[in-house]
Amino acid sequence: MLIDESNVVHAIEKIKSSRAAARAAAAAQHAAEPRGVSELRGATESQNAAGLQGVVQPVEREAGSTRGVSPLRAVAPEPATVGRARALGMPEWLAGQLAGGGLARGAVTAMADCPAAVVDILAHVTANGGCAAVVGYPNLALAAVAAAGGELSRLIIVPDPAPHVGAVLSTLAEGLDLVVYVPVRRVTPTFARPVEARLRKSSCALLSCGAPWPGARLNLDVRVSGVHGLGRGSGRIRSVGVTGRVWGKGQPPQRITAELTGRRDGAGSQVDQGRIEVAL
Repeated sequence: MLIDESNVVHAIEKIKSSRAAARAAAAAQHAAEPRGVSELRGATESQNAAGLQGVVQPVEREAGSTRGVSPLRAVAPEPATVGRARALGMPEWLAGQLAGGGLARGAVTAMADCPAAVVDILAHVTANGGCAAVVGYPNLALAAVAAAGGELSRLIIVPDPAPHVGAVLSTLAEGLDLVVYVPVRRVTPTFARPVEARLRKSSCALLSCGAPWPGARLNLDVRVSGVHGLGRGSGRIRSVGVTGRVWGKGQPPQRITAELTGRRDGAGSQVDQGRIEVAL
């Protein structure tokens, strides 16, 4: 979907509408469940709520009244699995190297300019039902994304977000799973802070390519190491080799070596020969 800055909000609303329709379908399916299944589900939810209430009430007695605020929402603890649940799934060659199994949602990952890796990441996310946007990257090979199994109908392209770059990124983050952004100049803390503030309230992962991002949660330095399949005046590219390293907050430094084949199985995961090495 190729759009300009003025149509970003319309595109986001369209995606939100489709997701609302999916939620409505799920609710209809739940309503159609046999009575015994529905009662069992309701009993389980009541037990979970009762357990949380037992945690909330002692806190209320110590902190005083919380009139006007739902006590469960105010002080309920986050599940222990929230870290992995907030990770956006990545291709196998990258997911195995990341401590959370994917890119952190609500945070920024700074990545080197590696078109082969960007194409593969976009293909994986959209092939698995996610929605993504590419901002400031007019030369991205969309044909390569489609050839790698990506779903272009789940991709929004904003070739030139100027002059409201921050507003475009913040708006896209509200309704998408992944935003790939290629800065045309150095990213300053003044620019980054409001974008990150909106990002933290969303379930979107922001991937900044080709330029450092101050305070990025994760840093991914991946480069093309070789192209396989081409001969002298003949052949075709069968795979692209990439090497690099990854490090960041809560992420041990590790080296990456992988072959990006672009082939995917029925679930959309990449078939490759990636491996991991501890960085010295």
